[in-house]
Amino acid sequence: MGGTLWPNSWPIRQTDGEGRRRRVAAAMEGHDPALVDALVEDLLRSSRPQDEARTVSTEARVVVGAEELIAGCLERHGLAPDPQTIGRVRRAMAIPVDQDFQPLPGARELLAVIHGLGMRNVIASNTYWRDAASYWDDFRLLGMAEHIDHIVTSVDAGHLKPNPAVFEVAMRWARVAAARCVVIGNKEENDVEPALRLGMRAILVHPDDPRPASSRADAVAADLWECARVLRDMLEPG
Repeated sequence: MGGTLWPNSWPIRQTDGEGRRRRVAAAMEGHDPALVDALVEDLLRSSRPQDEARTVSTEARVVVGAEELIAGCLERHGLAPDPQTIGRVRRAMAIPVDQDFQPLPGARELLAVIHGLGMRNVIASNTYWRDAASYWDDFRLLGMAEHIDHIVTSVDAGHLKPNPAVFEVAMRWARVAAARCVVIGNKEENDVEPALRLGMRAILVHPDDPRPASSRADAVAADLWECARVLRDMLEPG
């Protein structure tokens, strides 16, 4: 997602901390409010390095995974780190985008072109807090959900790209063979190389990155408008 459909960096907003307090408190309803307040402070403090890294690049290397971070915070406050609680807290920490956060130019049009070509749009993204349900909230707020068929995140797949699991889950949902898939992404290592290893085609697009010196992708596009043209030519030769 970052660097492909929207900017590479993920902005930290002044309202994020308060929003997370409210959301985590709702997710932990029934517990002692003072205990929940302490838990939230621990979550905010512990996650700050990861959030700050994602203001530079959404492709920043994950040092401590969200589930591991949340489990540690829960244990420090005497709370059971069961999968259900970890999942609720992780979703609560995923603050939705707002209308000030805009996709890259041509993002909506690219998704519409893909649908117009009779293809399915499956989003496959490396994430930290966000699972598919969180991303659906984002796309609805941005008015893009109508052009998306399915979402697979690294949280849902249990692995980060370039692990093939993310692509394989997306391919199984789309119910098509690898040769009929086209992966569009902005990273050679995370998008193009794993796609080619699976037998998929790939378009490297760099609307928020410098032009690559080289690429093994089937095509390289400078922006999402060009990406739409390349995809159309790829599927409708001549």
